[in-house]
Amino acid sequence: MLDAFRVLDLSDEKGLLCGQILADLGADVLQIEPPGGSSARAQGPWRGGRPDPEASLFWWAYARGKRGAVLDVESEHGRERLRELVREADFWIESDRPGRLASLGLGYEDLAALNPGLIYVSISPFGQTGPKAGHSSTDLTAMASGGALYLSGERDTRPVRVQSPQAYAHAGADAAVGALIAHFARKQTGRGQYVDVSAQQSVTLATMFRSLDAPLQEAPARRISGGAVAGGVLLRTRYQAADGWVTLGPVFLPSTGHFMTRLLAWIAESQHVPVGLHDEEWGQFVLRLIRGERGQQDWQRVEDLLAGFFRRHVKAVLMREAVKRKLLLAPVLGLGELLESEQLALRGAAAEIVTREHGVIRVPGPFAKLPASPLRYGRPAPRLDEHGSEVRAQPPKPQSAVPRDADAERRPLAGIKILDLFWVLAGPCSTRLLADYGATVVRVESTSRLDTLRVIPPYQFNNPHPDGSGAFHSANANKLAVTLNLGTPEGLDLALELASWADVVTESFSPGVIESYGLGWDALHARNPGLVMISSSLMGQTGPWRDFTGFGNLAASVTGFQQLASFPGLPPSGPYGAYTDFIAARYNAIAILAALEHRERTGEGQHIDMAQAEAALHFLAPSFLDVTVNGAALEPRANEDWTCFPHDVFPCAGEDRWVAIAVRDDADWARLCGALGHPEWEGRRNERPGASDALGRWTAPLQAEDVEARLQAADVPAAVVLDTPALFDDPHLLERGHYQQVAHDLYQTSWVESSRLHLSETQARPPTRACHPGADNRAVLEGLLGHSPEQIADWAGRGVLS
Repeated sequence: MLDAFRVLDLSDEKGLLCGQILADLGADVLQIEPPGGSSARAQGPWRGGRPDPEASLFWWAYARGKRGAVLDVESEHGRERLRELVREADFWIESDRPGRLASLGLGYEDLAALNPGLIYVSISPFGQTGPKAGHSSTDLTAMASGGALYLSGERDTRPVRVQSPQAYAHAGADAAVGALIAHFARKQTGRGQYVDVSAQQSVTLATMFRSLDAPLQEAPARRISGGAVAGGVLLRTRYQAADGWVTLGPVFLPSTGHFMTRLLAWIAESQHVPVGLHDEEWGQFVLRLIRGERGQQDWQRVEDLLAGFFRRHVKAVLMREAVKRKLLLAPVLGLGELLESEQLALRGAAAEIVTREHGVIRVPGPFAKLPASPLRYGRPAPRLDEHGSEVRAQPPKPQSAVPRDADAERRPLAGIKILDLFWVLAGPCSTRLLADYGATVVRVESTSRLDTLRVIPPYQFNNPHPDGSGAFHSANANKLAVTLNLGTPEGLDLALELASWADVVTESFSPGVIESYGLGWDALHARNPGLVMISSSLMGQTGPWRDFTGFGNLAASVTGFQQLASFPGLPPSGPYGAYTDFIAARYNAIAILAALEHRERTGEGQHIDMAQAEAALHFLAPSFLDVTVNGAALEPRANEDWTCFPHDVFPCAGEDRWVAIAVRDDADWARLCGALGHPEWEGRRNERPGASDALGRWTAPLQAEDVEARLQAADVPAAVVLDTPALFDDPHLLERGHYQQVAHDLYQTSWVESSRLHLSETQARPPTRACHPGADNRAVLEGLLGHSPEQIADWAGRGVLS
């Protein structure tokens, strides 16, 4: 899809994923390393367990698919060769400290003067602007600054991160989306632009929009792994199985209560279930807890029943029955267990790459299945300077020809029409991105089957009203809101009309459901041969687990995230919320844009099969290789890191107040000891427990903000672990316009999060109003499809538009 394009990737561990995604899409990506190699080569784990720059599994995971060369940006010769390469490049990716490359004459303005069509992508901890732009950061501190770290872990322990670095994976995937959007703009104007990506802003998506707690006046979210609180009652969702653990989905919401009914029916086949539990309206249970109509004793009865039942079943049986009976539960699997599953084997979710020194290795497979333009792997991660001689010797090639329209003012995706049947989070967040940059997105829902995201906090004024969910409004800003009852013939006909109008149709029903409505690929493709359709589900459209139902918290359970975000000796914690939804949101958008690029070249549409679990494995790629290359049995390591130490979350003054500190090397440690006024500690860095304990005793009486300021002044990565109110009040996010106020029909005003991307020439369209059910029925049905007001009124009166 991108095989005509050239990418210069100067990024380190903070940006490698962006270039890899472009390489997977076919671009020729040249990884530029400094003399001695990229700092990413120092990231563990390593083949054989011993640090070696050619054996870093982090490097193998994220430099795959690229060529590699060494060029010294500190030397005039190296900079001149880079300028020559820039003249023929289409994309430039970097993750240096803001301002450094500009000081060397390699900033955006410098390179755009040489190549006006260049798309220059910068990935940094806080973006290029704002009061924290120059802060030092690591994965741990970026997760702390973005709010996700505070929410992950047990409520009576310190926050815990995922062992495989996540912050810059979120940022790298966002950067790939931004690069593709800028590419669509360049096709209109011939001009490149600057794409500024902040890891902090990218990470906020992993809070599931709880950053809006404060402005919506919602009770602040708290860290509480293995359960949820409603009406002061802890609803336990983590249980012991006979051979491990199992995660229960949210089976007590208006859109999910039927899953609890199914589970109780299964239990009743082998044991007595109290009559009251059968008769309970589980879809109303949380609301009744909030209103005080139910209490702890009502939940305790079902919790005791579930605990006894799950303890008698092994994980394999629980998974089999979850698929067979469409239950909202998942066993907690390790990556090794997942890799042995028939599901991954049949879908090719582990791809094989041939290396010169190490034979065949297995890496995460394609993030999506695009049948007309499949993602193909071939090149392993380059050895140091593997392609350097050819790069330094080859003459410049002519730049790709791009149609130019210097007066074009349209947004990059203007003219692209999307029928959006996605629901919950992973899908709608991706189409929100496309709507922000000009696509016309018609979001279809039904008031008779509420989107689960409408009944998930944060709620406006802490009131669980379906039109007051800040998460729903954020995920669906800038879309046209239509309600259709697909159970009526007229509602189905209108959906078919919209599918004929659209360039893209999205859906995230369980496999087979969209076909049962008569809206499957075969039917829609027959009416609209150029259509791009994406079906996004947890496990994909094929395989023995295709009917596995649920949300991103369940996919996180089966893909290894829970195991990799835990404390030794404690139950699996896992990252917060529907975690793999946040990952799939980016890959859904990338897949759609890639398929549109293919259609523009060939006229050919296609049906994309997006398995959320398979896409999420790319965020665990170093751990994936630790299993496939080293045969590692991954164990919980809390906040321990492969290279940084001390590396943890330390207590500060106040209740549940923390600061994240990551010491990268001896130089960091020396500066930290100086900042603390303890030069005598300098020789104690290798006393790992002792050094961390001493650091914790020092931070405990201090304000977290003071610790951050003091250590950042010494250029040591440190960050306050922001809770949700502090996240909204963060001066850096406020200066970067991360929060936007919109009009609301019921509450006058509300708040949503921004698109997270900053493009220099084509800024995102600012949302102006919340997404209310059916608010645009007439605008769409009359304005886009041409139906009369009288016909629309008739449909509304007969429930077609409900």
